[in-house]
Amino acid sequence: MPSDLTKKISTILQLQEYGSLFNIWSKNRKVIRILISLTYDKKDIIAWRAIEGLGILSGSIAETEPAAVRNLAGRLLWMIRDESGGIGWSSPEMLGEIVRNNPVLCADIAPIIISFHDEEPLLPGILWAAGRIGERNRELIIPSIDDIVSCLSHYSPLIRGLAVLAVGKIKVGGINAKLKELAGDNNKLRIYDDNHFIETTVGSIASKTLEKSKTAKPF
Repeated sequence: MPSDLTKKISTILQLQEYGSLFNIWSKNRKVIRILISLTYDKKDIIAWRAIEGLGILSGSIAETEPAAVRNLAGRLLWMIRDESGGIGWSSPEMLGEIVRNNPVLCADIAPIIISFHDEEPLLPGILWAAGRIGERNRELIIPSIDDIVSCLSHYSPLIRGLAVLAVGKIKVGGINAKLKELAGDNNKLRIYDDNHFIETTVGSIASKTLEKSKTAKPF
């Protein structure tokens, strides 16, 4: 049975009242552990709201306790690595939200997230995180852009679609030929973007990215 605190946090996430999380955290530090526990089932929208909520909460915490945010990021990095027993499959997304909300404090973590791109189960989360970070602070993604662009040719439609979504958010220039090729890719995928799940195709994402490419900047 979920605890009363878990139920309260779940309600906050459903309503996307993320600002309320800090008030609860200031009285009960278990909030972070509960948020992490809610990220495991990414077929459930609550998992994605927990990921976003954790990032926003970390930004508030960093104003008075930056070391606590660095410790949290270190814990999530540990969860990614082998010694965690493979329980950290949502860690890239959570780390991405922490960097997104703490771009100065956690700038060094952005390339570390991308460095796990050879771990196939983590790749969807890595690409999603890259797009979220780059949308606000594209300079943090510059060192890793080649690894992201290479995923446009991945065999998995999910990876291709998330790679297109990422380069669109980062506004990567010089790849229109590849995007035009992918615009004909009718493979379907389901992703979380802009606060909700969307059913789309790789081609649809590529076409929308091409429309935005007029403002893209070359790296």
